[in-house]
This record gives sequence, structure tokens and C-alpha cells, in this order.
Amino acid sequence: EAFRAEASTSLKFLTVRHPYERLVSMYTNKFEGCRSNMFTGPGGAMVQILQLYRRCDMISLRKAMYLEAARLECLKPEGERVVDEENPYMNPMGATFSEVITWIVNNFHSGHFPDFHWAPMTKMCDLCITEYDVIEKFETLERDHYYLLRSLGMEGQYGDIRGARANPSGSHTQDTYHHVVGYLEQLNERLLWDLFAIYRDDFAMFGYTPHFRVRVNPYVA
Repeated sequence: EAFRAEASTSLKFLTVRHPYERLVSMYTNKFEGCRSNMFTGPGGAMVQILQLYRRCDMISLRKAMYLEAARLECLKPEGERVVDEENPYMNPMGATFSEVITWIVNNFHSGHFPDFHWAPMTKMCDLCITEYDVIEKFETLERDHYYLLRSLGMEGQYGDIRGARANPSGSHTQDTYHHVVGYLEQLNERLLWDLFAIYRDDFAMFGYTPHFRVRVNPYVA
């Protein structure tokens, strides 16, 4: 009860990001080239993905041995890994973007609540219950954060962002757009549509548009 009373008089803000930029950022930081050990434990997301979507034409015991060998190499620093060219789980090392997105889509379809790294914001933040006073966008974060601090009367305490009003886009550039599109181009059309369906509410709620032209979905009857 005390928390609700405090929340009712507090300034509530939320920071959001383009859904596909979030996904690409998550992938490059957590999965690509095994840059992070977060999901590489036995039975972790990386192992599940490779087991489900990486083709390996071998008997089950050999598959398990190759998969474990790849997982252990993933845990090593990149310069110390020894890649077995005959091991499909090491070629490439780590899950591909297409494999990760396929896994995410299938998990959604199975009703599994997603990890917060890739869950839609509309599924996590009680947007229909909580009245946020400020919604910041990552793409204009410096400008939006300046507005937030000014709303609190605190902008004078953070001189390093006072000039952000003149540079609203911050680090969000055309390079970011092309970087994201480069990953999306690795997905087939069906997977693109399935991905869009998952984040449809985020696009609508926060005024984002997908990086590919949405017309009529040919996969919906």
C-alpha cells in the first residue's frame, strides 16, 4: 500500500528502443561468435538453439559429444579456441542470427514467456495499467533524458547533456539502420512476418516502423 501511494506521486518513465535494433543488439552482444557466456551453460539457450536448428547428420551419441565440445570452446576467449572443422556446431562458432530468431519465434508460439532481453516492451511494462509520465526513446535518448531531468528540475546537475537539445539523434545514424537491415536480410520472408507479428504491439504503441515494407501477410488465411 505504501508503495502504491509513493508510485502515485512519483514521476514514472520508460525507455524504449526499436524492436529490431534491440534484437540485433542482443544478438551481437550475447550470441554472435559466443561473445557472452550468459547462455552457454549446459542446457542454456545457445545449446538449445544449436541442438534444434544446426544440422548434424550423426548418431545421437556423436551429436552430444560434438555439441558439448562446441559449448566448451565457446567458453574460451576467442583467440584461444580450437575449431574442429568437422564439428558442425563449431561452424560457425555460436548461433547464427537466423537460428536465434527461429528459436525466439518458436518459443513465442509455444507460449513460453521470453527472456527480458528480447521480450516485447508491451509484455513487460504493464502499459495498460501504469500511466508513464515520460517515455524516452533510445534513438533520441539524450534529448529525451534532458526533458526528463528538466521535468524534475535537475537538468543543471548534469551539464554534459545540456547540449543534447541541439543533437536529438545522438548516436542513432543511418549506419545503425543499415547494420540492422544487414541482419534482417539473413531471415526468410516467413520468419520476417512471424517476427513482425511478435512485436506488432511495440511498433504500434511507440510509433516505430519495421525495416521492411509491410503489405498483406501472405501467410495468414
